[in-house]
Amino acid sequence: MAVKKHNKNMPASPTRLFPAGLPSREWVEFEAAGFSGPVSGVIFRTGESLSCGVPLGAIDTGCIDLELDGTLGYCTIFNSNSPKRGKLGEPFLGLNVGGQTWVLTTAEIPGLTDDPGVKTATGIEYWGHYPMADVEFETDAPVAVGLRAWAPFIPGDVAMSNTPAAVFEVHLRNTSDDAQRGTIAMTFAGPTVAEALGDTAFLRTPDMGACTGGSHVANAAGVGYALGYVATKVGSMPVVRKGAHLGTRADAWAAIAHALPGPGYAWRPGEHDLGSSVAIDFSLAPGECKVIPLFLTWYAPIWNGSGRPGGSGNTYTHMYAARYWSAMEVAQLMTWDWRNLSRRICAWQQAIYASAELPPWLRDCLVNALHLIPEDSVWAQARPPIGEWCREADGLFGMNECPNDCPQIECLGCSTLGNFPLVFFFPELALSTLRAYKAYQYPNGQAPWVFGGATQASGGYEMARPGPGYQVTVNGPFYVVQVDRLWRCSGDDTVLREFYESVKKNTVFTMNLRPEWGAAGILSMPSGDRDTTGFEFSEWFGMSGYVGGLHLMNLRILERMAKAFGDEAFARQCEAWQEQAGEILEEELWAGDYYLANYDPETGRKTDAVFAYQLDGEWFTSQHGLPRVFRPDRVKTTLQTIKDTCIAASPYGAANFVNRDGTEAAEGTYKLGGCHGKAHFFVPELLMLAMLYMYEGEADFGLDLARRCMHGLVCRGGRPWDAANVVRGDTGEGVYGSDYYQNMIIWSLPLAVEQGDLSAVRKPGGLVDRILTAAV
Repeated sequence: MAVKKHNKNMPASPTRLFPAGLPSREWVEFEAAGFSGPVSGVIFRTGESLSCGVPLGAIDTGCIDLELDGTLGYCTIFNSNSPKRGKLGEPFLGLNVGGQTWVLTTAEIPGLTDDPGVKTATGIEYWGHYPMADVEFETDAPVAVGLRAWAPFIPGDVAMSNTPAAVFEVHLRNTSDDAQRGTIAMTFAGPTVAEALGDTAFLRTPDMGACTGGSHVANAAGVGYALGYVATKVGSMPVVRKGAHLGTRADAWAAIAHALPGPGYAWRPGEHDLGSSVAIDFSLAPGECKVIPLFLTWYAPIWNGSGRPGGSGNTYTHMYAARYWSAMEVAQLMTWDWRNLSRRICAWQQAIYASAELPPWLRDCLVNALHLIPEDSVWAQARPPIGEWCREADGLFGMNECPNDCPQIECLGCSTLGNFPLVFFFPELALSTLRAYKAYQYPNGQAPWVFGGATQASGGYEMARPGPGYQVTVNGPFYVVQVDRLWRCSGDDTVLREFYESVKKNTVFTMNLRPEWGAAGILSMPSGDRDTTGFEFSEWFGMSGYVGGLHLMNLRILERMAKAFGDEAFARQCEAWQEQAGEILEEELWAGDYYLANYDPETGRKTDAVFAYQLDGEWFTSQHGLPRVFRPDRVKTTLQTIKDTCIAASPYGAANFVNRDGTEAAEGTYKLGGCHGKAHFFVPELLMLAMLYMYEGEADFGLDLARRCMHGLVCRGGRPWDAANVVRGDTGEGVYGSDYYQNMIIWSLPLAVEQGDLSAVRKPGGLVDRILTAAV
């Protein structure tokens, strides 16, 4: 499917953030304000399906979603992490001109328009490009309003990206022939009583500096926020009215041009007054445009390992609290740097949009995949209960698998699939995580599966409750992959020196999970067929082409590491294991045109169905610049078989298991969240398979396979900022999971486009280098 282009060689209108009349729910190229060249993205409009909007937040800050209907959505900025608070469902922005107020939302909210002085927007056009959301509001007001909202997420700048703030650039355009005077108001509900840790005695500070107008609201527990206006130049501060939360009361919105609610006002009976509002007057000559920058900063330094404020878990301190002492300090930073930060965001995004070697749909997906970092990341300071092994400068960084559906920190498989942009742009965070894996490693060499969470019967945001999990046979290779990825991408041999003994010990453990079978045990599930793999709702037993491929890949990596480290004896051991197990794999697990998912040589039992993702180990070796795991001719044959079966079963991807004759395979029926069917698949696994086709000389086919998957999720499914884990292959809709950071694996797809391995990430002038250079 071709990406539509909208007069890309013509300049965009200077009065809008992006052109009017663009096609919606399809990838399109167009000009946009603040960008030096064409961009690519998907436009959504009022009435169209969008599961949630762009999250405004960055590393370890939590986030608040800006919805398509002009309301605020899910909110984790005050540590309601699992479950998330919201959706808030409240408007936050309003315009008043000539005594008439337009609340800038299309949501149908009871009572909001009861006052004749209040209208709402009739439509909204929405373009999200994390960390920015561009919104154009449709009203009958003589002043048109656009909004560019963003958070300070800057690749390569971990300190700035660890700043709890969002900026709302309100673009006003006088579309009439007369001068206009009016008011812009913004409101925010603040934390709940639980998020305020029970302390509702908030101190309101009305003066935050010469160029910052608004209120700082905080309690003795340190929980607070600042809401206000940034002067566009020194000495230009207008009168900024400050008041209580406007909520959804029509009378409060109707009055924004002359008064805001005072202290003690409860916008909803029984509510505590923890919210705020600000209003700024403006004047516009005929045809004049003006930007009014507003900000929301927040500060909630302590989170609870349970995922809920005030829960029963351990407590941890956000790393941003080591940089800032309050939301007021963050607001003052935004005052001085907001223009430069906005420019830097557009610049690094432009580096992606200008990458002609990538199709436009992929450029858009790369930009928006980064939204998973604010959705899922936490970064704890090095304080108890985290052990003394944790360095003060490092802290402990972790990503949550899925805050709402499977809350746990650092599932090994999730990070192995999804930590690419962390390694590329914030390697210090990837290193922090790896140091925790090493610290939590078991004496027998086994790698921990998680740092804490649901599958270990602990709170979903625990960082010091590690557990072994139940995917032991793949955990070891995945730990090794993460260490090698950081080493190869950085080119820094200190990574190898720090982690070599740990990954060596882990490898010895993994290769002896079924010692009674000798070399065949290297290809097998653990003794007694205990535990499972990442495809945990399928049956795994005996020897496995899938597991064997991952274990042989592990040995390929360790052989190279051992030689670089000078451990020739272990390099020879790895080589011997590979030779012995590799022969068994090709003799016992080859089924004529694919590899068996399971085969027990003692009983003769086997799984005859074709497993779509049996060659994952081959993808890893291609990406890591290593010799093949499987025979090259058989890789080609297997990929054709997968085309004929698993891919043929799904117009949007590749079904997990399909019988060789194309019929549904009972062993592979994937049941989760009440949904099942032969066409189901995991998004990151599908992208791995697509890349393997590309590495194997079928670039167009592989790229289109990836595009079809993402089109189903983003364009048809309306989930660009809500990453599903499992997709129903016959419709393209997500059927399980949200905010799964595994999906950031898409950041490895440019390597496959270029036929490069991880060492190419360091290449001067390459994509990562261009982004980092532009972001300065």
